[in-house]
Parts: sequence; structure tokens; C-alpha cells
Amino acid sequence: MYFDALTLAAVVDELRATIVGGRVQRVLLPGALSVALEIYTGRRCYLLLSAHPQFARVQLSPVRISRGTDATPPLLLLLRKYVNRGRITAVEQPDLERVLLLSIAKRPFSRNSDHPADLDDDDTPPEDTAPEEETLRCELIVEIMEQRSNIVLVGDDNIILAAARHVTPRMSRRPVLPREPYELPPPQIKYDPRQATAAELRAAIPDGQPDLARALVSAYRGLSPLAAREAVYRVMGRTLVPTGPDLPWDALADALCALWHASWSPHLVVDERGPIAFAPYEITHLAGARPYASMSAALDAYYAARERLTAHQQRRDALREQLHDTRERLERQRSALHAELQRAADFERLRWEGEMIFAFLHTLTPGQEHLDVEGRTITLDPHKSPVESAQERFRAYDKAKSALTGVPERLRAVELRLAGLDETLALLDVAERFEEIEAIAREAEAEGYLGPASTERTRKRQARPMPPLRLESSDGFTIYIGRTAQQNEQVTFRLGAPDDLWLHARGAPGAHVIIKSGGREVPERTIEEAAALAAYYSALRSSSSVDVEIARRRHVRKVRGGPAGLVTYRAERSVRVAPRPPW
Repeated sequence: MYFDALTLAAVVDELRATIVGGRVQRVLLPGALSVALEIYTGRRCYLLLSAHPQFARVQLSPVRISRGTDATPPLLLLLRKYVNRGRITAVEQPDLERVLLLSIAKRPFSRNSDHPADLDDDDTPPEDTAPEEETLRCELIVEIMEQRSNIVLVGDDNIILAAARHVTPRMSRRPVLPREPYELPPPQIKYDPRQATAAELRAAIPDGQPDLARALVSAYRGLSPLAAREAVYRVMGRTLVPTGPDLPWDALADALCALWHASWSPHLVVDERGPIAFAPYEITHLAGARPYASMSAALDAYYAARERLTAHQQRRDALREQLHDTRERLERQRSALHAELQRAADFERLRWEGEMIFAFLHTLTPGQEHLDVEGRTITLDPHKSPVESAQERFRAYDKAKSALTGVPERLRAVELRLAGLDETLALLDVAERFEEIEAIAREAEAEGYLGPASTERTRKRQARPMPPLRLESSDGFTIYIGRTAQQNEQVTFRLGAPDDLWLHARGAPGAHVIIKSGGREVPERTIEEAAALAAYYSALRSSSSVDVEIARRRHVRKVRGGPAGLVTYRAERSVRVAPRPPW
């Protein structure tokens, strides 16, 4: 499928209406040839820029995009320097080209300012504070040209800073290399479809061609085969039409211009194989066209089944649905066990009634129907003796007590599994990479959350766990963060020493964080940085501020019989911080 200049024009209009003026809150690489920007404009927007040879595109994503690689190439380092925390000042598309230019201006911030620049999830981004002359300006350029697609970061002096794909002079007459001037792709010498006329069409299209649509593509700039076939179909009622002198040239010119000048009407064509085509106009020559609210929504639906980059959220959603099914089943078990315990309370009433009948046996008369004790009424069978009534109650009590043996233990086991499952769901929601999602899936399978107990194959896969995240604080202290249940176990009980600091978001499932103290006093700045990470990797990530509790590792204990990562602890104090992603 062809991501053409007309589709890009619709996306550009969408971006101008949504992200211009917004601040870039986060930059990451979902893949080797793609960049994702989290942009704050009063709400969060997620912009995907892809230079994939088959799936190159620009679109807004409806969900947070996952990081797909641990590598830190020069492009990512320079994007963090020039783009992260910058404002989108303009979105441009060179005339009829498949090239997007994002203009970005960034003023430096002081790390110790009241509004630190690296708090990427702060709901109220700081205002620019540096002088105008210190502003860093750059352009992030996406070239959508199939195998030659690229993402290029260009400085204010038009010198290339970095590129997703380096192009040498031996590879192309237009090299793309750091420290070289940037040049736009040379424009094609063709007609402008936005100004098509009957006379121009007649002159541009030679007679005797077997396919009018293909001839239109050869004659006009920025016109894809899909758009050309659509224009031909709207006039001729079919897509395969030979060229000749008697064609309705005026109608063809009007149809061609209408594709560019009509209001955008994004559509996606779906058949039994799934999505097969998209366009910013109604596609009438293909059956199964469906309207979409935006061009990005149509693109997201099309590419979701084609690239693993967009499969992160699909995989996360599928796993979350399985875990929620398990959770509902466990909730039903818990409700049933609670009901059994409630019945046990009723059985205690039977024992009490039997004891009271014996206690007041001397006051009962044959045929008596009620016994009032302590403001409560005991119903008696007038056809049975008081002794028989008491013994009947004791037998019912003993039978019920035997049936309820082990219910409290079973209830505790179910509640522990629910707590472990909630921890898994919280960590799944904050997982950023496909590999992290898969690691959580393997652990969930091993714990039996996805079905029967783990097979030998699952245990072998579990033998190669992902390591926890390791960072260094501003003061030089090592910080470990668990991103799965097994990593939480490892961070707390294998990497953490008794005097190390342990942090966890209060009242919410999430990551265990350890600050390796090495017997030193941990500075407050390091504690706040670690607390911000604990808040970020918790179920409260979207909150503007989170209470994080701090304990010595010696005061953290495993829950007996609980799943991996489930602990109890005695906190020494807490801090309130804004969630912050890893630096």
C-alpha cells in the first residue's frame, strides 16, 4: 500500500490542529528505523515517525508507544538533546512531496530549577525560562520513499546532525550523512494535479495507452496509483480504461482536482483478508470502504496487523484480557468462599441454640414452641423433646463445621493470587518494550494465571529472565528497578542488602526499587529520583503526584505462600513525587 503525498497532506493538517505548540515530553525508538514522540498539548499525543522500507509513515497513535530497543544510537542521543522538552513550532510538507518537516525550538532548563526539565510525565509542563538567544532550533524530517525512507535531524544551520539511515555518495547522488548540508529530495518534473485542466490532460496523456490511471501517475506529481484509479472510476465507472481522444477530459480534470480540494474524508477498505487500502477520501472503486474519524485512526488500523512495532499494544491488550478473565474467575471463587464463611456464622448460631436449650432445659415444658434467651428467640419443635432439639442442632453444626474445614486457608490462597495478579496487571500496563511484555507473559504462564501450571517448555523459557533496570542517580548511587514480578523478587531479596533503601508506591501495585547505599547516607536528591521511578513504574503512573514509601530492606518480608514479588514491609517514611521515566 502506497503512503502518498495526498495521505501525508491529510496527516499534516491533523498534526497542525493537534500538536503545534505542544511540548515534546519524551523521545524513544520503537524500532531501529522509527521514532516516537510523546507531546503534551493540554493532553498527551503520541506521534510515530517510521522510515521502515515497507511501512514508512507518519501518524498519531491512539496509545502510548513502546520502546523496542535498548540500543542508544547517535540519533536518539541527539534527539534527546535537541528535541526532548522542545516545542513543536511548525509542521510543513514541501509541495506535493512525501516529506514531513517538524520544526522544534528548545530553551535549556536548569536541572535544579523549580520545574526540572526531565520530569517527562509532569501534567503541567514548565514554561520556557532561558533567553531567546539560547534557544536550540532544529528540524526533524521524515522522508517517506519506500526503500529510501529516512528520518533526519537537521540543525538550525541546515547541517545534518543525525539520521536513521546513512546514505553515502556511492549509494546516492544525494548523500545523507552527519555534518553534511541537508538537501530536500529533488522535485519531479511533472504537472500539478491540484490545477489540472482538460487541455493539460489532453496534452499530457498520449493516445493508445492501455491504462489511463497509470498514464495519470506518470504525468502528475504526488499522484499514487490508488488516487489515479479513484479519479478514473468516479468519471468512467471502472478503473481500467484505455486512453483516447474521446475521453471526458473536463470531468477527469474535475475529479483529479477534487481529490485535493475536497474536505478530508479518511476511509479504510477491509475485505476477508483484513485492511487492504487507506485514503483521505472516500474510496468508491473498492468494496468494503469504511469511514474513520481521522487519517491517523485509519492508518493505525491498517498498519496494526503488519508491523510488530504497532503490535506492542495488541499483545498487551490480548494478555491483559487473559489476565482479567483469570481475575474474574478468582473473584468468583473469593465471593463463593466468603459466602461459605458467612454460612459458618449461621452455623455458630446452631451451636449456641443447642447450648442454650441444654442450659434452660429445666425451664422447658413438653410441647413448648419458643425459648427466649438474651433477647433472641429459639424456635422449638413441639413434637420433639428439648434434648432431641438440642442434639439435632449439634449434629447440624458438626456437619457444617466439617464441610467448612480449610475454607479460611483457601480464601487466603485466592486473595494472595489476586494480589499477585494485580501486581502483574500493573506491571503490564507500564511495560514499555515488547520484550518486557513477553517476559510478563512468561511469568504469568509460569504462575498459572494463563491456564494450567507451566510446562517444561515454559520453565526452559523462564530460565533466561530479563535483568532488572539498573540506573545511576545524580549522586552516583546505583538504583535497581523491577519491571516484572520475578525482577521485583530479584531486586528486593538478591540485589538488596539489609541496609539498602527499598521504595514502593503507596497503596498501589508496581515496581520494587532499591537504592544501593553501600553503608553511606543516601542524599535526598537520590531518594527523590528513585521515588519518582517507583511512581512511574506503578499503577499510579498517570497521576500528577504519588506517595512513595521508603523502608530499609531488612524490614521487607516475603508473604508466606504468596506469588513472586508479593511482600509486607514496615515503612520508615514517605515522599510525594511526580512520576518520572528512566533517564
